Amino acid sequence: MKKPKVSVAVITYNQEKYIRQCLQSIVDQEADFDFEIIVGDDCSTDSTREIVQSFIDKCPTLVRTIFQEKNTGGTKNMIDVHAAARGQYIAHMDGDDFMLPGKLKIQAEALDKNPDCTICAHEVKRYDQRNNCYLPFNPKAIPKKCDLEYLLMNLPFFAHSSKMYRAECNNGLEFGSEELLDCYFHVHHALTGKILFLNDVLGVNRINFGLSVEKNNINNSAYQNPNPNMVKYCIDAIEYAKCSGVENGIIEKSKAKIYFDFSYNYLMAKDFHKFQYYIKKSIETARLHNIQYIFGHFSRIPVFLFLVTRLRVVLRSKLIHFGIACCV
Repeated sequence: MKKPKVSVAVITYNQEKYIRQCLQSIVDQEADFDFEIIVGDDCSTDSTREIVQSFIDKCPTLVRTIFQEKNTGGTKNMIDVHAAARGQYIAHMDGDDFMLPGKLKIQAEALDKNPDCTICAHEVKRYDQRNNCYLPFNPKAIPKKCDLEYLLMNLPFFAHSSKMYRAECNNGLEFGSEELLDCYFHVHHALTGKILFLNDVLGVNRINFGLSVEKNNINNSAYQNPNPNMVKYCIDAIEYAKCSGVENGIIEKSKAKIYFDFSYNYLMAKDFHKFQYYIKKSIETARLHNIQYIFGHFSRIPVFLFLVTRLRVVLRSKLIHFGIACCV
């Protein structure tokens, strides 16, 4: 059997509301090469598996599945699916996100033209499921080609569902039985090459969905109380980079940046106790920038700091909405 050029690894669990749109967006991709779709369902308890099966019935030569017999957890399910890929390149997709036309072809061609890059990622639109609308698009000033140090200082600066990487980069990947964040795998894949970032908007990343969310002002949509386990997962990825030979100065600054980012998220979620904890931890780990210092200085009056920071976010959002470049 001829090997496909690209394998699309789809990870899903209890996503009956979204998996059909996700898979259809992949099936509809137009490319001048062969690609395959591998779907890993982690023993869903809703109708996700039946929807996936309907795509197998319609596209038996295109779609393959790994139906887990019991719930294995996100990391194990992802590893199983990626390990089953036969393509030269592997594109990751979360089952609640979806592709825009041309994604596979554009990314595969970009990797073909840039042999020094092991990862290719791109811009995405963010869809706020709670409020049924797209969030204002705020493109990031990301270098076209980034190295491992940039990745560590900006974990993660791209959506996982925007990632396509060279399958050979999985060689030497080591992990235990614990859950790992996607950042861990990004670090491993960036050990042997650069990250190519495309400004093309080639996908949609869905946020704010699930049983616990309620409708709210879209200005608050990006600021939900972070999962505390995420800090550990990010630090695990940085420690993996340290074990792979990255110098200690970069490692400490990377950790300080993670702590700072979480302090910011907790501040905007109005969890002031955790904000104070993480900004203190960030400053103790390494000096970063003036904003870190300002946050630390005003950490005793977090309500004031929240109001000022919130006002800045609103102003930036309005200026971007009206197409006005700003450095607020």
